[in-house]
Amino acid sequence: MKWVLRLIAATVIVMSGIAAFAESDCADRVTVRDVMGQDGFDALIGWIALHTDYDVTRSYYDPPAVSFCDVGETVPYEGRELIVEDMLNAAFDLEARNIYLVRPWSADDVYDRSVLLHELIHDVQLLNRDWPCIGKPELEAYLLQDRWLKERGIRVRFNWAEIIRLSRCPEE
Repeated sequence: MKWVLRLIAATVIVMSGIAAFAESDCADRVTVRDVMGQDGFDALIGWIALHTDYDVTRSYYDPPAVSFCDVGETVPYEGRELIVEDMLNAAFDLEARNIYLVRPWSADDVYDRSVLLHELIHDVQLLNRDWPCIGKPELEAYLLQDRWLKERGIRVRFNWAEIIRLSRCPEE
């Protein structure tokens, strides 16, 4: 249950743009291939390609960077700074094309891989089309993440009502 709350809180935090005014300690950037290995990266991008109509070419050949962060740190996010709260699993900064994964995170953990998949989906989504607001791509990313997890025998109790609410643009 805790990881479900962390996932929902991650969306709330990212969507609300909580700001902090401190230096980021998680500036070290690696590639997704460093994190997952070539085969693991190919599997994630390939899955996105097979389960969406998006062109994954740019995400594959020029993937976003990955930074690992700890709770309490701040990260640059869309021209502001975002504090890494204890309920945050990850965040994707399109401006920098950087995925921030919150420790502890392990490529061996299926749920953790699904968190990375979710952020890679955002990279693919945002490179392929314009969205009316920052939250709009969330529902699709969660639906795909849920499908990926179910294919691996994992059922997550996502709070779909909250995800749908967070996926609406303010004018809706």
